[in-house]
Amino acid sequence: MNSPGSSVSSSSSSSSPECLTISFRNCQVCGQPGHGKHFGAITCRACAAFFRRCGTSNNFKPCRRGNNCEFLKNGWFNCKACRLQKCWDVGMTSENFQYDRDSFIPKKVRTALENFHNRVPESMGTFFGRSNLIIFCAPQFDPENNNQKTYIDVQYLIDEAGEMLRRGCDIPICAPTTLEKLALGLQTLRGFHPKQMKVITKLGKDETLALWQHDMLKVAKWLTYFDEFRQLPHQVQVDMLNGMWKVWARLENLAITAMGRRQKLCKAKEIMTIVEEEQLKCHMTQVEIDISWCSRFSVEQLKFFSDTDLDDRTEDLIQAMMDLQPSDVELSYMMCQLCLHYVGKRYQGAMLEIAESFQESLSNNLHDYYVKRVNMPQYSLRLANMMKINNHIQQDIYRGRVKAELAKVFDVFYIEFSHPEAFAEPL
Repeated sequence: MNSPGSSVSSSSSSSSPECLTISFRNCQVCGQPGHGKHFGAITCRACAAFFRRCGTSNNFKPCRRGNNCEFLKNGWFNCKACRLQKCWDVGMTSENFQYDRDSFIPKKVRTALENFHNRVPESMGTFFGRSNLIIFCAPQFDPENNNQKTYIDVQYLIDEAGEMLRRGCDIPICAPTTLEKLALGLQTLRGFHPKQMKVITKLGKDETLALWQHDMLKVAKWLTYFDEFRQLPHQVQVDMLNGMWKVWARLENLAITAMGRRQKLCKAKEIMTIVEEEQLKCHMTQVEIDISWCSRFSVEQLKFFSDTDLDDRTEDLIQAMMDLQPSDVELSYMMCQLCLHYVGKRYQGAMLEIAESFQESLSNNLHDYYVKRVNMPQYSLRLANMMKINNHIQQDIYRGRVKAELAKVFDVFYIEFSHPEAFAEPL
């Protein structure tokens, strides 16, 4: 990750594109300073992000000026339909996505990248030995411009997750059902011999980006154990991953915390997770939270937009998980039910049909597990308790989404993602 004074951080892994000496060109769409080659044309980040969101669909209202809008002086279109048409006119197409599109970069960013190998700052990424796949690019502060956005490029992360899905699972696992295979995959991902516990006392930009990266890649790896999922077209797999990884990680961390408390590894108000086979814990009310990288407001000022009862409800969920003590098979089913529910609700149409089909198949697997594996034909009460936990998580996510929408209205956060669909709040 980058230090507070730098403009960007990048991966030092061999899979990341190498930054070369470049010449500067303007965006072919808006005429502003260009950033690189995106979707077949030289564009700025804003136009690239716009085309990434809208290039495969055209749901905008018809142009009021007969498709003859003019460009505003500040470089913004006031008509999305004409902006999209201009993207098409200069040759942008989703089939021409360039993975080396970051060739045209500002001097400050290029200097930061050149110095990256010589001075790697303290971060969760270096702490756990995994290179960073998320690029954080903060604009130079301008007191006269309150609409500046901090750009977070997760293209490398999405690419790496996609490659994981293509490669499949590293360790062949034989299991009688898909659900039991997912359970064995979950055990493999956690590691059988976690190392010494480490305490997180600060949660800032570096820690947040590193945890996002870890969670998405962990879910991608887990999905490689899902045989029916791997038969889907690759883009459908990526779309489903984008829709479920945050929900999956929430339930997984609750389960890990519940196990940790049963083993006396953490106390009340402390939450646990496992990252790269390292056990981590932090206190929900004592950890230092730094949000200066994504908001101009303090944590105290943002309490209006936060869920004040979330910590208490999280404690209730952890206690419910401790009382239930789900097996890995049951936990895998809870994860699938929760995630597939959101994926189907978010995308609707064919994706909803796929999600419902998977849920029906996994329900049959769970029935066989109870009846044939653990000899528990009367499992309705246990299943009800599992779904009760999932329903509470769904309610918490809904409350969080309402607060997040309110925060958007007041523009309290100033971050923009290269792939907003992967970081959208669940529906």
